[in-house]
Amino acid sequence: METLMKIKQFLVGDCCFSHFQLWQSLNGLDFSLVLSHHFDKETPIPERFYNEKIRTHENYTDIYYHYVNHTTIVLRLSKSSVLKIESKQKLKTIIDLHYLQVMLDREKYIRNKMMESIRDISVHEDLDDLLKKILENALSVIPVANMGVLWIYEPSLDVLFPKAWTGGPNEEIGKMRMRVGEGIIGKTFKDNKSFILTNIEGILSESSNISPGNLFHLYNSVQFDDLQSIISVPIKVEESTLCVLIVYQNGAYPLLTKDDQQLLESFSDQVSIVLRNSKLYQNLKKQNDLLIQRDTIHNSLIKLSLQSKGLQKIANEIKKMINHPLMIVDLTDDQLYSSPTPWKVELPSELIKINTKIPTQSFFTESYNSQSLYIHPIIAIDVPIGIMAVEMEEDDLFPLNKMIIEQASSVIALEIIRKQTLVDSFYQKTNDLFNDFIQSREYNLIRKKAIELRINQHPYYMAIVIHLHPHADFHFVNMQMHKLIAQIKRHLGIFVSLVFGYGNKVTLICQFNNFADQDYVKKRLALLHTNWNNVHEESLKIGMGTCYPSMENIAKSYSEADKALSFLISRQLKNIVNYQDIGINHLFIHQPIDDLNSFVNEIFNPLQSDKDGTLDLEQTLIAYMENDRQATQTAKILHIHVNTLYQRLKRIEEKLQISFSNPEDILKVQLACYLRNSIVSLDS
Repeated sequence: METLMKIKQFLVGDCCFSHFQLWQSLNGLDFSLVLSHHFDKETPIPERFYNEKIRTHENYTDIYYHYVNHTTIVLRLSKSSVLKIESKQKLKTIIDLHYLQVMLDREKYIRNKMMESIRDISVHEDLDDLLKKILENALSVIPVANMGVLWIYEPSLDVLFPKAWTGGPNEEIGKMRMRVGEGIIGKTFKDNKSFILTNIEGILSESSNISPGNLFHLYNSVQFDDLQSIISVPIKVEESTLCVLIVYQNGAYPLLTKDDQQLLESFSDQVSIVLRNSKLYQNLKKQNDLLIQRDTIHNSLIKLSLQSKGLQKIANEIKKMINHPLMIVDLTDDQLYSSPTPWKVELPSELIKINTKIPTQSFFTESYNSQSLYIHPIIAIDVPIGIMAVEMEEDDLFPLNKMIIEQASSVIALEIIRKQTLVDSFYQKTNDLFNDFIQSREYNLIRKKAIELRINQHPYYMAIVIHLHPHADFHFVNMQMHKLIAQIKRHLGIFVSLVFGYGNKVTLICQFNNFADQDYVKKRLALLHTNWNNVHEESLKIGMGTCYPSMENIAKSYSEADKALSFLISRQLKNIVNYQDIGINHLFIHQPIDDLNSFVNEIFNPLQSDKDGTLDLEQTLIAYMENDRQATQTAKILHIHVNTLYQRLKRIEEKLQISFSNPEDILKVQLACYLRNSIVSLDS
């Protein structure tokens, strides 16, 4: 070192000293020999005297130069060496320069050590190893500290516990749990600021609120007989205190200083940056691992979907992935697939009703029968086609499980659509075959087509045609059709010989062993119609043909059912009608309802005029026609005299410009009365 050479040159050249040594103690540490000239190197280490400047021994004299932060430089001269006054002043200047050089070198060492330690910390991925490295590096920049402990805060327990320690404590210290505000560590964390204690009284005072349990573990882990000073520093990450670093100095004198406190604070700031970067790295690593897992899960589910093993197999595989019981509801046909089977939680009927109330964007939670469920709608082209319900624990699922469910929902949607597409293709072929069947006239051809349609031999058959209300969204109508067919199969069971959908119509062929069985089917069909209307905004129109023996009459029954349905559509009615109940209306099935109303109004509107005060003409005409134009019977029903009836009939002839003696006029009036009653009764 350049300053040591200057000291040596001065002592040898200017002072003509032949024997001397230079000792130094930095920050209260033991003295070390830094310069020796013709002196016995085995001379004892200088004693520590903070107030004295000269210490005389038998063979030599020690001259003390005291500096801040417990730093001392000692010049040892032989007994014969004498310093002149002017030499003392010049020598002190050179030694002061040496002290400054030593401090500068120490600062460089500390900075280099801090940068080196930060680089070392930056390459650590494991948080436990990282915190231990922090503690080791902290002690390396404050050499007077004998012991250190790094505490970390655990939010779930609201306590701080030792994460790493060095310099003396045994494993017993790891059992301590410091509350926020408890002792020096808890206070540092609570106040979020560092402080230094340089006397045992202050240390004991600040530690007075430590719990007996923590004191027991502390005293069993380390001895504090010669404890002199403490520095405690908080370490923050993103403005939140995460750790507390505390260092202890043992010995005969307090050696930790404010400079050490500032140094440790500076070090903690650097460490907080490293911890934040480590946290970011860990988050990125988790995100990357999650993306890798997501890709793996996606590939596994896609592979499962390509195998086309059905929704039950998919449900079983998802159960293995998330380890939670689950149920998949296919809303296109109301089928349930659970894993395990049976599932102990029964979903309420209102949840699985397909309507616009089902969310189409995200997860939501529901609670049924004291069981929390995580529910994810299965969406295809903005239409809910299914539901996945998963049992939850503690009202939540791990993010990975949520990701699996989200990934699985797409695969489930593809599987439902695939199944629905296959069914649609089957229905298309069935529709073509059925058209060939009803157009066949030869018995052998009818039997052949029936076998292709899987229509079995039964004594009686009845055709039914159901109309779904048209909708702008074809996919919505298609799903409604699948759902309706599923309900038909469930309601009618063994009586279903053939059922398929095409467009917005469902064709149903029922089979019976007994003629009376048709009454049961009609009741079940009425119940289905009522339930459907209660759930859906658009109601069904159902046309029923006559129950006939032999499959050769299926075409006839189907034609009647189709005409009955056409009657409902033309009248804009929303109910069930049997072809036999239409009566003479089958002659007007294809006649627009407006034309029929116009014909009826042509007869009855003139009778509703009250200019002459006659308000009973309409009722009189209807009663007269219903009683086959029997005057006496009609007058009795209307509670009027027969002459009064004749007077009213006369006015009716005048208003309508008809004659009750003209057969053509009578037929016209009779038809108007029939259509009027038919439209009113069917509409009700």
